[in-house]
Amino acid sequence: MLEAANRVARMNGKPPYFTVRQLTPSQALAPDAAAQLVILPGMGLATEREVRETTQTVQFATLTDALVKLAAPGTIIAGSCSGCFALGQAGLLDGRVATTTWWLAPLLKTMYPRVRLNSRDIVVEDGPLVTAGAAFSHIDLLLHLIERFAGFAVAEDCRRFMMADSRPSQLPYLSVATLLSAAPDLQQAELFLRRNIRRQVSIAELAAACGMSPRTFSRHLQRVTAMTPTAFVQILRVTEAIRLLRTRGLTADEIAARVGYADATALRRAMRKRTGRTLDSFRE
Repeated sequence: MLEAANRVARMNGKPPYFTVRQLTPSQALAPDAAAQLVILPGMGLATEREVRETTQTVQFATLTDALVKLAAPGTIIAGSCSGCFALGQAGLLDGRVATTTWWLAPLLKTMYPRVRLNSRDIVVEDGPLVTAGAAFSHIDLLLHLIERFAGFAVAEDCRRFMMADSRPSQLPYLSVATLLSAAPDLQQAELFLRRNIRRQVSIAELAAACGMSPRTFSRHLQRVTAMTPTAFVQILRVTEAIRLLRTRGLTADEIAARVGYADATALRRAMRKRTGRTLDSFRE
């Protein structure tokens, strides 16, 4: 992606925007290692066990030491997917708004509680820190960085040349069932809500479906999913609305009725709150 930006520059008779060096963590610890932009890719870790085991290794400690050294004033640090755990271990997420791949987001919050987690967006920027979700969100991250360093026009050219669509939200890809896979008791809340999705459902009803008090349910749900009960309900309704939009060809009012909102206006408000987008923008 950075080379694509450099090609756009050459096409327009300008010098390249980026000079790229690939460094191992050990090389990054060298006294002369410095950069305006540091990009840490994902590390191929997909489960809690893989993350926890990796963060205990000597190699991971070297990586976090390198990140601390490179994070000098004026340097942008970018990471994606499981790479965000290295940013957390280095203390770079403390007090910052950040994201990661949606199914590891609760673990990130558990391991680094000072992060201000935003698991909704694919790319999140907070000062010198830029984070992104999983796999193909690397493309979104690079386009975001190209726009920051080279301008919107260059980033848009790169998007078109690489045929990369704009995907600001992770929600269409989020699976509540996957988030709850390690918590069978909470799965009963999801099942109850799906069966009653056309009507308003109280937190007390969801808690009762799990055999818990509302307070215990809220605390357990927050630990497993990094969501409040209200966010849990809204996200399940919103993701179901997106599915219906893409598969049934229904109107906004019809979709709103099927997912428990009084009308299309109420659904639009929920969509804006949870995705930052309109429902219609999710049509494929």
